[in-house]
Amino acid sequence: MDQKIFTREALVGWVAEQRLNGHKVGFTCGAFDILHAGHVDYLERSRRHCDRLIVAVNSDASVRAYKSALRPVNPENNRMLVVAALESVDAVILMPETHPAALMELLKPDVYIKGGDYKADQLESKALVESYGGQVLCIPVAFETSTSATLERAAAIQMHATPPELGSAGLARLAFLDRDGTLIRDIPFLHDPTRVELMPGVPAGLKRLQEVGFTLVIVSNQQGIGLGYYNESDFIEVNRELFRQLAPAGVRISRVYYCPHSYADECECRKPGSLLLENALKHYEAPARRCCFIGDSPTDCVAAERVGCPSVLISSGACPAPCTHNAASFQEAVTWILQNLN
Repeated sequence: MDQKIFTREALVGWVAEQRLNGHKVGFTCGAFDILHAGHVDYLERSRRHCDRLIVAVNSDASVRAYKSALRPVNPENNRMLVVAALESVDAVILMPETHPAALMELLKPDVYIKGGDYKADQLESKALVESYGGQVLCIPVAFETSTSATLERAAAIQMHATPPELGSAGLARLAFLDRDGTLIRDIPFLHDPTRVELMPGVPAGLKRLQEVGFTLVIVSNQQGIGLGYYNESDFIEVNRELFRQLAPAGVRISRVYYCPHSYADECECRKPGSLLLENALKHYEAPARRCCFIGDSPTDCVAAERVGCPSVLISSGACPAPCTHNAASFQEAVTWILQNLN
């Protein structure tokens, strides 16, 4: 597979060699984030229109630029390896741009191939390709599937794998959990998963809450995203490491609600705002009085009070209003909840 992955300089030489041998060179591009039947069929049919097929795989940065800050799911090196493993593909190159014009101008493929419901006249690159005598070809979609649809289904399956034990509508119990300083050690603008460190007693405490029927939900302010210190992908990777460390205890976080805005944005979702809690209560059809919030800041308690939810502040000091209770540790917070709210 590795021998199919080229740098730009090496690919220019490879294309020249193919032409010397009389081969017709085709070119296509895309994210190919989660390879599915539609991708495989499209690339196989593309190969029928040329002797050698080049696939330009969008870099991680370019995928984030034109799809979503949360994508891609798989990093660029992995995506290139998977595409290179296909028999229909002869060469793979990383494309940092969101548009292939610069790469096509460099390589001048004989055929530029595009998938989807496009028509050749709609493509911005048509004039460029035809200027050097190339051909533009559009291949319609044969499979009604996509990476986004796959992700949506996977998310739905994951959410249904361990559904909340509601008993009946209105009986859900949520344990709202602040992340930084409550579940893990508070490191300003944390974006490195290797620095994730669980606070003492957290796995055992969460397990106890889970066993009596609480659904575990994280509610976190992440203004580092809004300030540009890290992005949503970094945030997700930190959470993945948190989940990994909780897994041996059998703990499952059901959902993560977060505010990516900075303090200056004056949004409604940043704690002490209650929008994230309201969204969670609505999603789970849970009455606030049956829920609880564990945090390490009075802003957590204010957000809880605004929806009518009891709160426990983990702090060695006195219990400030509007916190319902003050606890010296996470385990002590859980013990109080089980004794007073269960």
